[in-house]
Amino acid sequence: MYTSSKCTPTPRKLRREKTTLSTNSDCEREPVHVYCRLRPLTENLEASCVKLLSSQELALVCETKGVRKEIRYKFKHIFTAYSTQKEVFDHVAYPLLEDLLKGKNGLLFTYGVTGSGKTYTLSGEQNNPGVMPRCIDTIFNSIRDFQAPKFVIKSDKMNGFEVQTEEDAMQDRLKDVRNKSCNTRCKTPRKVNGEKVSYANDGTRIPLLHDNSLYSVFVSYIEIYNNSVFDLLDEQCSGRSLQNKILREDSQKNMYVNGAVEVEVKSAEEAYEAFNSGQKRKRMGYTVLNAESSRSHSVFNIRVVQLEQVAWVDGKPTIPDRNLITIGQLSLVDLAGSERTNRTQNTGARLKEASSINNSLMTLRTCLEILRENQYTKTNKMVPYRDSRLTYLFKHYFEGEGSVQMIVCVNPSADDFEENLHVMKFAEMTQDVKITKTELKTPKTVIKKAADRIQTPMKIKSGGFTLLPDIPVGQFDIENAEEVEPYIDKIIRALKHRKNKAKTVDREIKESTEEFRKRLVDLNQEHTLNKTEVASLKQMIRRQKQKTHNLEVKIKDLENVNMDVSSKNDELQERKKKPNKKSPWSAKKMGQELDAKLRKQREHLNAAIKTKEFQLQKVRDILNNETIVDPLDLETLTDKENALTQTPKSTVDHQSRRNVISSTPRHRRSRSVGEVWLEHNAVKPVPLGTVLQPSMKKRKSVSKLTKAGDVTNPKQSKYCLVTQDQDTDGEVETKLYKGDIVPTCGGGAQVIFNDVERLTQESPTS
Repeated sequence: MYTSSKCTPTPRKLRREKTTLSTNSDCEREPVHVYCRLRPLTENLEASCVKLLSSQELALVCETKGVRKEIRYKFKHIFTAYSTQKEVFDHVAYPLLEDLLKGKNGLLFTYGVTGSGKTYTLSGEQNNPGVMPRCIDTIFNSIRDFQAPKFVIKSDKMNGFEVQTEEDAMQDRLKDVRNKSCNTRCKTPRKVNGEKVSYANDGTRIPLLHDNSLYSVFVSYIEIYNNSVFDLLDEQCSGRSLQNKILREDSQKNMYVNGAVEVEVKSAEEAYEAFNSGQKRKRMGYTVLNAESSRSHSVFNIRVVQLEQVAWVDGKPTIPDRNLITIGQLSLVDLAGSERTNRTQNTGARLKEASSINNSLMTLRTCLEILRENQYTKTNKMVPYRDSRLTYLFKHYFEGEGSVQMIVCVNPSADDFEENLHVMKFAEMTQDVKITKTELKTPKTVIKKAADRIQTPMKIKSGGFTLLPDIPVGQFDIENAEEVEPYIDKIIRALKHRKNKAKTVDREIKESTEEFRKRLVDLNQEHTLNKTEVASLKQMIRRQKQKTHNLEVKIKDLENVNMDVSSKNDELQERKKKPNKKSPWSAKKMGQELDAKLRKQREHLNAAIKTKEFQLQKVRDILNNETIVDPLDLETLTDKENALTQTPKSTVDHQSRRNVISSTPRHRRSRSVGEVWLEHNAVKPVPLGTVLQPSMKKRKSVSKLTKAGDVTNPKQSKYCLVTQDQDTDGEVETKLYKGDIVPTCGGGAQVIFNDVERLTQESPTS
């Protein structure tokens, strides 16, 4: 049972005192730590564009037109394709968790192109968990025996927390039990794939700084989709679309999502359940490069609230009158991958999502560039955090409210060279940005009297051995003060000696541990580099073998061709050496046959030339006389080339004049028999109610020419444009611009206007 050290007649909430962080410009600055993780190649024969030089340096390699280009980049640490999830956690996330339990903030986000392994690095698999599950397990492994009862620490809905009395906490617990029982009766619980998802726990722990503290863990899960913020843990929006949330600033100038659900979890399983319920609402999509691509930026927040100066009475914690709350926050951000439309081939909603993703990532890059410029040039340019919800949410991190770390995920395939080049440039620029190193400020607290203090009993672990001196044991009479005082002095001296000795032993153990760990890390890095080099050499050997095999096949083919050419050459030489046994009569006959063939070919070519000249002459006549020839005439000329070449010129002129259509047939109004008209109504005609109306029996009416097929239809031969204007007397005058649709040589069509009809109406008395 959780009891209070001071009885009060009515339940009341205790004053909230939040830890603040120093943002002084004179504080020490540390750069953004950028790590790199290489994804394994999908195929063994796939070419790689990444060359690993050391554990902190790599090179992007590209060969264009026989020129080899190599660009080098440095990182805090490089995780190869053989690195485990445990190694990534130990190097990157473990220091952030140490700061988290001390009340400091941390930001870790993954960056890279789509399909480079960002989500796998953060989430992992059940048997091989990533950064997020290992963080949750490590936190609960560390605070297992020092957790505050549920609802004792409660959110104040303004990004802060407050401590409730036991009575208020009990009421909230009863209310929570009633809600769960009601939900169980009214709704059928949903399951994910038939079972709850859990992750393997390796038992990693962090030594706590204060044993007289209580801890509570709160988690929240949000996503930024199309530059809008949504709460993935909002159960009220189940079955309908999520509501857009707004960002606000708390009293400590920290940004937070207003109205976001923050769940208090008491075990790693409860945290996984919250994470998996949010994963079901997260927006995922299929692209050409990734079957399950994140279409939004997801942020999983872990907040650890530490209640200090807690006394223990009979093994039960007691809340002091004035308390100190320390809040630490760790944000794990899975950034959506940058995409190039020419590779993903996105359209519609996917294209809009990709555009929003690229814009938010570009804003992040712009903010970091301006921060770096301000630091190097000592200027004070405005950083555009508000241009994107992503940068606006994490503004306080870049201004000194916590440490920032980034994992750059890279797919070393040669096809992703251009994308990897942009990612490396962004990572190189990010490492130049320095964040103010935060110092934890301790608020003033009321010092209680010695009589009111309750010492915390020390927990002694059983088993093991110690190198510390033993505490003296003796018997004395408690009523005889002369015997008690020397024994107490002896015990005090022994305890001081043990304390000094313990510091020395701890320091030696720590130094030995660090040295041993360093040696292990160096050996592991050397082993990893050797494995990577051996794998790359094997891959080069395979490529060389394949190239050698291809060259051998080409050599065999060329040898066969050379043998065929040599045999034909030998045969021709033998024929040349043999005497010609044919008679002069046979040679003469062969010459006559060749002359006849040449004569026929010459006559055929002359006839074709005459036909072309005749057609060119027809075209010249048409252009000179500005007449229009029916296309059927040209087809007839093509089908009867020989007949036309032998036809007298007078006959041809007579036929051509008979097939020519006058360009301005003004003696007739409308000819609609056997003709199809294209009626183009530019405006909606006003009916005049007259008996004079255009006569077009076969027609197609359109109000707007939107495509070429409206004019190039071979069934249409006439065109009519209908317009209406006011004449000088203010009456409506209808005009019909008529023309012929003539096909062009390029397969299109042109309209030649040859007549205009006017239809007017006036009063006979006027």
